[in-house]
Amino acid sequence: MGKESISGKKETYKKLSGIAAALVIAGALLYFGYCDLEAETARQPYRIVALGDSIIGKERDSTCIQARMEEYTGVSVLSGAFGGNLASRGKDADRFSWHEESLNLYSLAEALCRKDFGVQKADLAASQTKAWYFEEALEGLEGADLAQTDILLLEFGVNDYMAGKALDDPEDPLDINTYGGALRYSIELFEKTYPDLEIVLVTPAFCHVVDHGFCTDVDFGGGTLEIYVEREKEIAGQYGLRVIDVFYEFGMDETNVMDLTEDGMHLNLEGREAYARFLAEKLGLV
Repeated sequence: MGKESISGKKETYKKLSGIAAALVIAGALLYFGYCDLEAETARQPYRIVALGDSIIGKERDSTCIQARMEEYTGVSVLSGAFGGNLASRGKDADRFSWHEESLNLYSLAEALCRKDFGVQKADLAASQTKAWYFEEALEGLEGADLAQTDILLLEFGVNDYMAGKALDDPEDPLDINTYGGALRYSIELFEKTYPDLEIVLVTPAFCHVVDHGFCTDVDFGGGTLEIYVEREKEIAGQYGLRVIDVFYEFGMDETNVMDLTEDGMHLNLEGREAYARFLAEKLGLV
């Protein structure tokens, strides 16, 4: 009876040892397979990564700004832009049902610098209002390695303007509830995490807001769009960054805004072609 009991225990031990060994091997394969995947991703960096709103993110086909820039410059470009997002913290940030808040600039800056997009993934999974391309754009950002990126374009402001967000908090220059504070907060986070990355600010474009009028006349609470443009240029100067002044130098104004856009704001085919070439030329890549 004793011998059979000992024999049974040995068999059980062998089985458990086999299972443990299999788990170790499986874990090793998963780990090294993951490492290989990471290495493969790292070997395909984007030269330019663009964060912004629907002005550069709405279209995702062969006529989009990203595709046209790649054609003009010959370098890889990733569009991590999401329609409707602000640079600053939105007024609906505390509503559990408002899931796109985590796509605003300051939140994406945290995700890119911490390499953790868990909040964004959870928000998009629960969102009922996301655009069709949001998950694809987020996947692109998650796979991007800004340590191997040359230029980061930040194109924000028109949605902050239309939301009437304050330009700054005099007592807190890094207040993410303000347009200027969110820009500074994000810039400093990127510079600390990716010191070799060149950050280039891109001002909002001139626009005609449906049912309101030209952006040079309409004030939603924080001033006309020109005021946001000037604040962005001031911030670029504070940090010694290049700024691409789309508002004044792109050539879109009251006389032709409806010729270059679909609705006074979102660029049409001709507008996207011109905008992409404008950015490429200002970056010195053509």
